[in-house]
Amino acid sequence: MGRTAPRTPATPVATVDVAIAWMVKLQSGAATPQDHEACQRWQRERLEHAQAWATLDDLSRRIKVLPSSLAHATLAQRESAAAQRPQRRTVLKGLLLAGGTGALALAARDQGGWRGLVAQHHTEVGERARVVLADGSVLHLNTATAVDELFDAQWRCVRLHQGEVMVVCEPDLQSLPSRPFVVRTAEGEVRSKAGRFLVRQHAEHTGVKVMEGMLEVRPHGRPGEAAPVVHLQAGQQLVFETTGAHRAQPVDTSAAAWVDGLLVAQNMPLDALAAELARYRRGWLRCAEAVAGLRISGVFPVDDLGRVIAALERTLPVRARSYTPLWVTLGSR
Repeated sequence: MGRTAPRTPATPVATVDVAIAWMVKLQSGAATPQDHEACQRWQRERLEHAQAWATLDDLSRRIKVLPSSLAHATLAQRESAAAQRPQRRTVLKGLLLAGGTGALALAARDQGGWRGLVAQHHTEVGERARVVLADGSVLHLNTATAVDELFDAQWRCVRLHQGEVMVVCEPDLQSLPSRPFVVRTAEGEVRSKAGRFLVRQHAEHTGVKVMEGMLEVRPHGRPGEAAPVVHLQAGQQLVFETTGAHRAQPVDTSAAAWVDGLLVAQNMPLDALAAELARYRRGWLRCAEAVAGLRISGVFPVDDLGRVIAALERTLPVRARSYTPLWVTLGSR
C-alpha cells in the first residue's frame, strides 16, 4: 500500500513548500516506488499541485544541480543536525587561536559576530536549526542566526539579533487574555496570534514574508513619533525601516525553501544568487561585474556549495577563481 502524501495546506505558498519537500524526498536516493506513486497522486489532486510540481521540475532540469547523492546527503544532514552542531567551546577556542585583528574579525564574521556566541539560540554560518519554544511554537533558524526567547505573562517574544527565522506560531492556550507572538528586530517588531511567517534582519532594514495567518508590522518610528502600523495577510511580504514600512508585495513562494536546504532561483541575476549563496559559506563569494547580470534558474542545495559553483561553471559562461580557500570570485571565462 502506498505511503500517504504529506498534508497539503490550503495556501498556494504552502503548496510550493510541499512540492519542494516531494522533490527532496524523491531525489534522496532512498525513495521507494510507493513514494513516487504517492507524489503522482498528490499532483493529480489539484491543478495547483500539478502546476507547482511542473514549475519546480522544470527549474531542476534546467540546472541539474541536485543529483540523488547530494539530495541524500542533504537529508542525512537534516536528520543528524544535532550531532553535527559544533560545540560552543570549540568555536570560542577557534576565535582565541585566530590571533591578530584581521583574523579575529574574519572569525567573528563567520561565526555571526559576538551576538552569535551569547544568544540563547544560534546557528553558525552554513548551519540551520529547529527550536521548539515554551508555548509549542517552532522556530527554524537559517544560517548565521542569533535569537533570544523572552517569554513572560504578557508577551511571547523572540528577539532576532541577526539572520533569518521562520516562525510557526501556535495560538496561545496557556494564558488569558491570549498573549501575542512578537518578533523584535532592530527596526521594530511584528506581531501575530497564529500563523507561519519569515523575518530576516538585514543590515539596515527588516524583511517580512507571511505564508499563513496575519501579521501586524510595527516600525519603531522617529523619536517621539509613532510609525503607522501595517497589516499583512498570507501571501504578502514587505520590508520596513525604523521610520516606516514599504508597500506590500506578493510573497516569493519559494522563500521558505531554505528550511529544506534549498535555494530556488527563478530568472535570478547571478550577482543576487552569489549574494544568497555567500550567506552559507565562510569567507567571501563574489561576482564580477562582467557576469553579474547573467540570469539563471535552478534549485540549489546550500549544503554543498562546491558542487553548486561547479554547476554554475557548466551552465553559464563563468569561471570560479579561488584566490585563497576563503575567497572565490565568479568571473567571465
